[in-house]
Amino acid sequence: MKKTLFVPLALAGLVVVAKSPAVSLDDIQFWIGSGTNRAALVVEWSTPESPGYTTVPAPIADKSLVWGYRFNGTATGIQMFNAIVAADPRLYAIEVFYPHFGYSVYGIGFHLGGGGDLGITDGSTINFFTNGLLMNATVYIDAAAPLNPGDLYWGGFNGPNWETWNELGDAGGFLNSPDRGTNAYWTSTDPTYDSSGFHGQWELAQAGLSSLPLTNGSWIGFSVTAGEYEFDLSAPYNAHKHAPAAPDASITALVKNLTGSFQGGQWQAQFSSCSNWLYSLERSPDLQNWIAVTNGISGNGTNLIMEDTAPPADKSFYRIRADQP
Repeated sequence: MKKTLFVPLALAGLVVVAKSPAVSLDDIQFWIGSGTNRAALVVEWSTPESPGYTTVPAPIADKSLVWGYRFNGTATGIQMFNAIVAADPRLYAIEVFYPHFGYSVYGIGFHLGGGGDLGITDGSTINFFTNGLLMNATVYIDAAAPLNPGDLYWGGFNGPNWETWNELGDAGGFLNSPDRGTNAYWTSTDPTYDSSGFHGQWELAQAGLSSLPLTNGSWIGFSVTAGEYEFDLSAPYNAHKHAPAAPDASITALVKNLTGSFQGGQWQAQFSSCSNWLYSLERSPDLQNWIAVTNGISGNGTNLIMEDTAPPADKSFYRIRADQP
């Protein structure tokens, strides 16, 4: 169903895009979580080379986005992935849980703009996403398309699906996004099964998301496979693996340049908004119970000012809420 974005003014983690082709952790503006350790998620939507066993419509080719995740202690890839999906109202995913293995991701989408519920359909069945996740898909994944045809989306089970990558060495320490280099395809280090290898500074993950540990400077990437898996290793697309490319900088954020301060006894939030979204300023005494101070202001692509004309005498917390119309 519809997702809502909450942007706490104290965190101000805002944007899903990078500022330059050489993306560093410092360039990422969409952050979720808290802690001194930082990791990143990169997703690239592209068109498979071989469309066997699938009728999923091809996405906009070679669109790559990045998100950041902060944590203390230990964390795993699935914790980061699910936290980011829950926090970003435009990101959605299909997951399946397997006992003794963990979670697998079979579909990832990103809503590029406009209204409409987040959902997919195979032509006869429709599935919607709850807080961005679909755990019990009843659509035929290899034929499903997003309800919003302009969305970035790919899903695959028997047909081309999603491959998972991590930084070379899987030990963190990468301030900059791994570079997939100039080679057209990855380099296999297991020619018998084509199950491991590297592509520049990206390495094909040797564990599922549930077992991938995160350390400071970890990167996890998703890319669409070149084709459906075949037992015949001579099938060229079995080895034509592409790690994610540098993230795209053309997709804007829902909330940008957020600031808050007192002006003439009124508490005021200022930020750059997006068209086709509704914004509200909310207040809470305890970060648990929230009330709307201003409600349903239409974004216009420019600067918005939202005010609490009667702020409480004691302390309060504020956040910006963005809803799809």
